[in-house]
Amino acid sequence: MQTYRIPRRRFLATLSTGALAMLAAACGTNNQAIELPTKTPAPSGQASAAPSSAGPATGASTAPADVPAVPRNQTLIVSVSDEINQMADTDIMNPFLLSARRTGWHFSYEPLYFYDSVWNDKVSAPPGLTGKNGEIPYQAESYSYNPDYTELTIKLKPNVTWSDGKPLSTDDVIFTINMLKDNAPKLNFSTNVKLWVKDIVATDKQTVKFTLTQPNPQFMFQFFQWYQDQGFPIVPKHIFEGKDPLAFTHKDIAQGWPVTTGPWKLAFADPTQKIWDRRDTWWGATTGFRKMPAMKRVIVLPHFEDAKLTQLLAAGEVDSTHNLFAADTEVALSRNPKLTTFVVSKKPPYGAIDGWTNAVKINCMAKPFDDKDVRWALNYALNRKQIIDVGFKGSGDYTVLPFPAYAGMKPYFDAVKDLLEKNPIDVYDPNKTAQIMQSKGYAKNGDGLWAKDGKVLSFTMNNSPGFFLNFAPVVVAQFRQAGFDASFKNPTNAGTLQNEGNVEVFIDGHQGGVRDPYLTLNQFHSRYNLPIGQAVATPNGLNRWTNTQFDAIVDEMSKIAPGSSKYMDLYHQAMAIWIPELPTIPTVQWYQICPNNTAYWKGWPNEENPYTTPASWHRGAAGLFIGALEPV
Repeated sequence: MQTYRIPRRRFLATLSTGALAMLAAACGTNNQAIELPTKTPAPSGQASAAPSSAGPATGASTAPADVPAVPRNQTLIVSVSDEINQMADTDIMNPFLLSARRTGWHFSYEPLYFYDSVWNDKVSAPPGLTGKNGEIPYQAESYSYNPDYTELTIKLKPNVTWSDGKPLSTDDVIFTINMLKDNAPKLNFSTNVKLWVKDIVATDKQTVKFTLTQPNPQFMFQFFQWYQDQGFPIVPKHIFEGKDPLAFTHKDIAQGWPVTTGPWKLAFADPTQKIWDRRDTWWGATTGFRKMPAMKRVIVLPHFEDAKLTQLLAAGEVDSTHNLFAADTEVALSRNPKLTTFVVSKKPPYGAIDGWTNAVKINCMAKPFDDKDVRWALNYALNRKQIIDVGFKGSGDYTVLPFPAYAGMKPYFDAVKDLLEKNPIDVYDPNKTAQIMQSKGYAKNGDGLWAKDGKVLSFTMNNSPGFFLNFAPVVVAQFRQAGFDASFKNPTNAGTLQNEGNVEVFIDGHQGGVRDPYLTLNQFHSRYNLPIGQAVATPNGLNRWTNTQFDAIVDEMSKIAPGSSKYMDLYHQAMAIWIPELPTIPTVQWYQICPNNTAYWKGWPNEENPYTTPASWHRGAAGLFIGALEPV
């Protein structure tokens, strides 16, 4: 791990577009090696060689002999998210353990509903499935609220079965909910489930009724409609019952674990790859609900740095990867004509806008960043246009709010224009930075850095490995030019440091609100805050910002259906606190740029057929496009 610190004397040179681009490239240099399947000549038109077999030699280790090879044209190979180069959750198939990652559970389990966040009037679901306004029934066939949103009734689809042949039942739903409630806050999703669920009962063999602690018209969407990276699965009671939920990994290939309702069974797992083979007794196909997936195998590789992902795509070694930036996408597209992008023309911005807006996040419990004025001093130091021009090659747009710029979100952007006029987040003005810092007793030392009582204000942005290397140098250079002793690094334990609050500043994103702002604003509720040193449930509480008036407004928003005049009024009140406080600094609208390989598979989602996005690490997307692809 290396800390990247730019000497003050190099500011002006570094802030030139060319120098910054070279710095970003240098920071992203990738020397890792990965053994991929045996190579043979590529299909006609492929830019470079492609593997003939997608067997277990995909990583640096060798799988057991009883895992047979599968031809490459019957295999989907994806690189997902989280840890770089090696997976940290090899033995974990319990999605509720805090150490679980998105390396297969996110498509081997299935949701009650999917939600297509990029739907339009013509497309609201993949071919063969039925959707309306983005909602896609899956394990469940319907849901309804009572008039005041204090009760939610969900009717399960009949004949859904687990991979061991047992039926999915209301017992499984009730067990899962009570397991989470009883173990809050030590399991993923448990804090919110305990907060909202008063009781759950079965009204018949296929129907469950939730009684909520207070009205919540967002409850179904928040937990049971998978979109982006939101929502959680139901687990089999007959497997989890009697196990320690804080330790049970649910991984034993010999026993057929994990037991899920999806069409995939785990065949092999080590830190370099997970191999999922098709299970031909899947309920979806046997009941006629959905066609059997066309591929016989899905190989999940870890996340790699952009240079490696670009190399793998250019060589046709993978079919879908984690997000790439514009410069890497250009290289991959130029080398492999079989690649396609969500934007059909293969032109910027290449991908679909994501629900995950980017930000410089602040630990608001750490001094001096607990002072909103200091946070505004940082904000005025940022030149967002330069971040886009240099870090993203001019592709995309910046943002001043923590919400995605979806068409349905436009009313919420418009509703706070008056607040943004009074508090211009998008203004780049180092003079205002200087005025604020001087008012706080700081003065620039001989190196041009802000210091107080002889101590320089220094901070290191601890970012996740492999992420943000295209524009973190831009942000650091801008902070340093404004007088902050800033640097950045990408430690392997960045997630732990951020969750525990042992970092002051980092780059990350906001997620949640794709139809309305509540689920994003809820992440700033102080109920999720814990003292520095104690891990919070990501992504809630990462900013460790507390404002009791804001909390009360967000609590009221949770009880009201979005779009009403009262809801809009509460939203405005909440933002009248959030914007002046600026607990996080929005930077750019994020785009899912995920080039896809069409040498073996067609039917990838795109702007003309937006049944989802091709984000292989998102549980709200992977299961949809994996099941929709067809062989070339």
